[in-house]
Amino acid sequence: MDFPRKQIKANARAALSANYWPVVGILFLGSILASAVTTVAYVPTYVSTVTAALNGYYSEAATATSGVSSVVSILGILIFIFFEVGIAWFAYTVYRGETPDVGHLFVGFKDGRFGRVLGGMLLVTLYTFLWSLLFIIPGIIKSYQYAMMPYLLIDRPDLSIKECFAMSKEMTAGHKWHLFVLDLSFIGWALLAALTLGILDIFYVTPYLTLAQAGAYDYLKRTRMPKQAVERPVFQSATYDADYTGESETRSSVDSWDNTTTDNSDIFDE
Repeated sequence: MDFPRKQIKANARAALSANYWPVVGILFLGSILASAVTTVAYVPTYVSTVTAALNGYYSEAATATSGVSSVVSILGILIFIFFEVGIAWFAYTVYRGETPDVGHLFVGFKDGRFGRVLGGMLLVTLYTFLWSLLFIIPGIIKSYQYAMMPYLLIDRPDLSIKECFAMSKEMTAGHKWHLFVLDLSFIGWALLAALTLGILDIFYVTPYLTLAQAGAYDYLKRTRMPKQAVERPVFQSATYDADYTGESETRSSVDSWDNTTTDNSDIFDE
């Protein structure tokens, strides 16, 4: 089955249009919170550097500040992980037609998911990093193989972290190239956003891309998961094709970029 990139993007635009200001506002809030956490995490590093420089690169104050810097930086990275998952889940619920809810940004902290989300996403980061050490291409391929993890950790509480990895691998088998092309199709929008100094990015490109990526999960969930694990979407309209172009798809044995064809002639479509 061909990957329905156009339909996914059309669905994303429909979902964004139906909830424009709530989606833009909540995603912007999520980005601000994630950025703020990262910035605050690195403040002790800057303080440590300045302190060390003023004291000949060594002092008890510099040593203490360096220790605090390491702890705060690690905490910042850990909190960033939760907002990454929260943004992904928020986008997925909006794509499915649910009412935008700022509480979804904090879904990783709720209902005993803390350890599960933390452990799963730390392993994603670690595995991607280790594969990237071999060469950049294996790292990119693995990043797409693990792309479903932020959604699965929330959507499938019945699965262990190990099983979520296996499910993400199963869902993306034969589709990693399609996921890459989906992201690549936004390059034109990214260039336009750069010309507007990021303003277009905030008000259109990032919400659109985030919803489209959630749409990719929605499609793969409906075509690669067991039927009993798939819920019907709330949102229905002429522009939202919940069933896409088929009922199910047999598993591909390919564990590389892809072994299927896709129409890339309009890679820079809307």
